[in-house]
Amino acid sequence: MGKISTKRQLLEATIRDRNALLALLSGLTANEIEWPGSYGWSARDHVAHLSDWERLLVGWYETGLRGEAQQLPAHGYTWADLDALNRLLRDRHLGESFPQVMAEWHETSDRMLGLLEALPEADIFSTGRYEWAGRATLASFFDECGAKHYRWAADEIKRGLKARR
Repeated sequence: MGKISTKRQLLEATIRDRNALLALLSGLTANEIEWPGSYGWSARDHVAHLSDWERLLVGWYETGLRGEAQQLPAHGYTWADLDALNRLLRDRHLGESFPQVMAEWHETSDRMLGLLEALPEADIFSTGRYEWAGRATLASFFDECGAKHYRWAADEIKRGLKARR
């Protein structure tokens, strides 16, 4: 796929890749949902991961609008600490059922998509528009936490399934 350069392309990619992941998940048995795959993560773990990162993105945006200081990706973590942060996020959901995790993901992905739909295209693709984003565009954050993340999760789930089947 070529570089995303419009709001419409970003929305379409995000929705398309979310729907592809939903289709993959809907075809899994209860056992397959819990099989440990890549990183020892189950499909449930991957979905919870997506939800947490969507929540982080919306939080970065809202905190930035309020003009409050923030540390990305999360308080106490740098981008170099992603493995530790991802373990923390995974561990938060260990006792949750797949239906709970899916309900939360639907909520966070709908919220992220709603924010994307509401923002003007210029705000999404302008560098320097959001101090917290540094030199990146908001589009790059939406793409990473949305479409690219959905494709990554689908690939990791498929890899885990292939190893078990």
